[in-house]
Amino acid sequence: MSDDPSLFGDDEPAQPAPAAPTPAPIAGWQVDLLRKALDARGLTTMEERQQAIEAAVEHPAESLRSLSHDEALRVLSRLGQDRPTEHPAASAWDQRDEDTWIDRL
Repeated sequence: MSDDPSLFGDDEPAQPAPAAPTPAPIAGWQVDLLRKALDARGLTTMEERQQAIEAAVEHPAESLRSLSHDEALRVLSRLGQDRPTEHPAASAWDQRDEDTWIDRL
């Protein structure tokens, strides 16, 4: 017993402190959505994808499956806020260099 009495007269707690809750793992549908969101933004290389994910969760991430449910939601929200890469307003058909048989009619 120590010389300092505890505040409420008990030196040790009756029950141990509850452990911190473990985060829920990422769901399969979240992985699919993350992949689609990354594709929509033109992030095709693994390096680009990893940088985008790590920027959103603010820590290193080994893979999409290593993220928690809440982290996946945060990444989806962040990717939803960022504008996708710009696609040309005109299609390849509109930007062709030579006339086609339709143009010659």
